Amino acid sequence: MSGKKRIIAASVLSCLIFVILISGCTTLNAENIENTPVTTPTLAAETPGTAPQQVITKPSVSWRDFYPEYDEQAKSRLIEEAKDEIMRVIPNVDRTTLKGKWVELGRFMEHDRPTVEFEKLKYKSGDSREFIISVDPGSMKIVEYSPYGAQYGQSRISPKEAEAKTIDFIKLAQGEDSIANDPDAEMIVNRDTSDGRPIVSVTFWKTNGGVTYEHYVSAEYDMSRDKIERYFDHLANPELLSGLTTLSPEPDITFDEAIQIYEDRIAKINLNYLDDLGLEYPKIDDLEYTKMGQDNLTWWDGEDIVYADNPDPIPLTWYIRCSTEKCRQDALETGVMPYSGEFRIDAHTGEICRASYGDTTKGFISLV
Repeated sequence: MSGKKRIIAASVLSCLIFVILISGCTTLNAENIENTPVTTPTLAAETPGTAPQQVITKPSVSWRDFYPEYDEQAKSRLIEEAKDEIMRVIPNVDRTTLKGKWVELGRFMEHDRPTVEFEKLKYKSGDSREFIISVDPGSMKIVEYSPYGAQYGQSRISPKEAEAKTIDFIKLAQGEDSIANDPDAEMIVNRDTSDGRPIVSVTFWKTNGGVTYEHYVSAEYDMSRDKIERYFDHLANPELLSGLTTLSPEPDITFDEAIQIYEDRIAKINLNYLDDLGLEYPKIDDLEYTKMGQDNLTWWDGEDIVYADNPDPIPLTWYIRCSTEKCRQDALETGVMPYSGEFRIDAHTGEICRASYGDTTKGFISLV
């Protein structure tokens, strides 16, 4: 792997991707890393008059170029092909338990692309738990693999061996164009087992122009069973992503200007009491926790953007967290990440795309 690689220890990666905004200080919980998306309120568009205006060219691609309308005969054929793909990647699966169904919008509505879903599948031997697997019919690749429940024993292999086997699985599942072979991809390895789980996780982010996309590919390896525990491929089709990424990776709005836009918005809706909370906006790379799964500057490849029927370019955005003085003081004692909210500013236009704020004494504020 010749791209960037970071190995995170201790409490760093226990909330690798998503944080639940339910209080002023959000606890990091490894058990629901993969399955708990953050939902944030949407603000009315607000574009400062001084923001430079970039010429925007409509993308020439759409997700429908890769996922045509399938008739019932095509769906049945693709379900059978999905079974073959599962057996290729995970040959110990009991094929008789593969009862595939076509899901048009994804199980959690996370993806507007269709998937072929297999629930309650079992292994021939070695693991009594049931699993779920989803396959993308466009690429015919596994995009989700996860057990129902978690039961672990003592580690049988080393973290280093588990890391290598995890990367090998990602390559097997994705084929020759695997993100694990991309020299420009960013990778994080989490070998922390302080939560009692004998798990090593590896996560990859795709980049364009040196800026990461927010969606990712991630896999966990169970060192007690010596096998893959979970696998998620949230990336859109590479050609689709490339075709939708037409803007410059160089921001017209700076990090500090994005913060000022947010504070101007707070002043406009008269949330004066926030001034007394000592809000700070750390750059992610400056945090003690180093990289938490994404940079401040990201390509915002949300499903409603990538899978829109008449798509606009994927926006370049500043993703900025804030913390209160109380939250930072609590973090010194508890070790949880100081985190009171987040907002997202378009790095070219200055538009406030989303924002949220949570505080235990004042409640959750929707900045709409």
